[in-house]
Amino acid sequence: MARGNKKGGGGNIRKATSLNETKSPYLPMYKPPRELIWAFKHLNKENLTNDKLCNDYINLIKGLANVKDISPEHYLILFKIMLYLESRCYTLEAEKHNMMDQQLKSESSDVFIIQVPTLDEDDPFIFINDEVKISVVDTNESWSFRVIDVVNKKVYISPYDDNTVVDKDKKYNVRFYPTNWPLRCCHYVLYIMNKYKLVNLMFPKMETNHFTLPDVELNWFHESVTKNPEQKAAVMNILHNSAYPAPYIVFGPPGTGKTTTLVEAICQVREQVKSKSILVCAHSNAAADEITKRLLQFLPTKYIFRIYAKAKTANTIDNKLIDCSNFINGESLYLPNEVFTLKKIVITTLTTCIRLVNLNLRNDHFSHIFIDEASQSTELETLIPFTTINSLSHCGEMLQSQIIIAGDPYQLGPVVKCREIAHLFGKSLLERLMECEPYQKVDNKYNPRYITKLIRNFRSRAAILYTSNKLFYGDLIPCAKLCKITSNWDILSNRTFPIIFFAVQGVEVRAENLSVSNEKEALIVTYCLANLLKNTRIDGRKIGQNDIAIITPFREQKMMIENKLRNHSMWTSVGTIETFQGQEREVIILSTVRSETFCHNGKEHIGFLSNPKRFNVALTRAKQLLIIVGNPFILCLDKHWETLWQYCQNNNACIHM
Repeated sequence: MARGNKKGGGGNIRKATSLNETKSPYLPMYKPPRELIWAFKHLNKENLTNDKLCNDYINLIKGLANVKDISPEHYLILFKIMLYLESRCYTLEAEKHNMMDQQLKSESSDVFIIQVPTLDEDDPFIFINDEVKISVVDTNESWSFRVIDVVNKKVYISPYDDNTVVDKDKKYNVRFYPTNWPLRCCHYVLYIMNKYKLVNLMFPKMETNHFTLPDVELNWFHESVTKNPEQKAAVMNILHNSAYPAPYIVFGPPGTGKTTTLVEAICQVREQVKSKSILVCAHSNAAADEITKRLLQFLPTKYIFRIYAKAKTANTIDNKLIDCSNFINGESLYLPNEVFTLKKIVITTLTTCIRLVNLNLRNDHFSHIFIDEASQSTELETLIPFTTINSLSHCGEMLQSQIIIAGDPYQLGPVVKCREIAHLFGKSLLERLMECEPYQKVDNKYNPRYITKLIRNFRSRAAILYTSNKLFYGDLIPCAKLCKITSNWDILSNRTFPIIFFAVQGVEVRAENLSVSNEKEALIVTYCLANLLKNTRIDGRKIGQNDIAIITPFREQKMMIENKLRNHSMWTSVGTIETFQGQEREVIILSTVRSETFCHNGKEHIGFLSNPKRFNVALTRAKQLLIIVGNPFILCLDKHWETLWQYCQNNNACIHM
């Protein structure tokens, strides 16, 4: 198995070929005041103190629950404190994996393996470049290592010092220390915003000057866009900077062609503004790769530059993308400024984008900055691309670029570990901007100068789309291709309604890791999959394992279902709702698990399953058939689940087990 380079690059940040993520002078660790840490420990019952400043911080943290909106005057200080609190939670999460009396296995002379049984495969919370301290039991002898890979429950580490000697017969204590790279990037964002007094630009006002789109004919790259009024309007407004200096928003509900719209807009900007470059960023590597692949269908490879982080290895990258990436002969390199400027479309993730800082780009180098998956990133992460321009001379000059942010505020947002700030830090820039004047509806319509909502859904049947449309969107138009499903399975035979709700009263069991499972639901899920695979056809072809996915809110249920499938020699994709955001399948089987309620302030609820965004994502993955397994008597305590249950009842789609 190929792994990352041991040292991960070092040297001065000004060298175009080398930028060390963990030691960059641009991104110091930003240590919080010790009294703030004491206050956080007090809130988590770790220790107590009577220090006055600590008590002030305790009151401040408690008071954050009452802060509904972040105003411009409190923007910098509130985000600074929230970064400190989130960083502390990262540290606490990492400490859960600390181990005592461990033996290290060696893969080579400078790569060692630690088996970490507490790791969650979906969310390990140990990342490449994190620091690991290894100390000999009962002595003061210790060494520092760097995480170079995480595979399942194995953590691969390499020593910083080439002279480190590990004795495989000795036992060691293992402690993990997160580098918090994304949070450090966010600290740098605040530094830039403070230095150039840019906070007010994050609260755009409606422009009073009249704007009219020029009447121009374009050679369209996607013929489908010419037949889609909303996609076409978005591309035209982006091309002509209608929102500038405010960001332009592409509001893309599930299956409405958001990525197609962005790719068309990027291609059109490239055609019209050949002297400038375009920056494209996404929250995930998967989204950045998808945009790159689609662009390569229309534009020459020589103009496209896909930048990967140093932690990436060549064997994990799609062969179609290697030629336009920063991998040369299997090694991740960074181009000097004079070569980089020849690349007209630069594509990377938000955090890796910080590497462009050392190139000292002109403030007008990028004519447009596209940010995909903007609803999945924290506000400060979304602002990282704005820091790539170093040659600023006066307030607001960095925004010579038209900013385009795309996403859906009704799908799952950023993952935030600190519960005290989740309502603030977990709100994306896209979601907050849509509360600002230019992006609000007037007479039930958005101002096309600032925002376009895509409304034609090409993924799901109308019945599958119905509940999400009623609760969240209101105006989606079903345009999906209708496939004929035939089956010898009695439940499916002659069925015209594409939703089945299995009403199950199972038992919810909580594991040591606090995740929950429901065996009765897992058995029904297995039964459904077996019958689908046995003799079900879509448009005449036999349904396959890749046509079906099983999703559930709980990781413990995911593991139980996987075990059941293995016992029956079956396989299909099984994952949590979070891991399936952005994906789709012909058939989705959803196991809700919940069979108990919780009580808070005298009111019963169903825990995190009542999150409307999680509900919406779960319902919008299926194209042709949606099978739900759950306890309606519990789920219907939540208004969203009750709407779905009533809709299924009205269409005779409920089966009591």
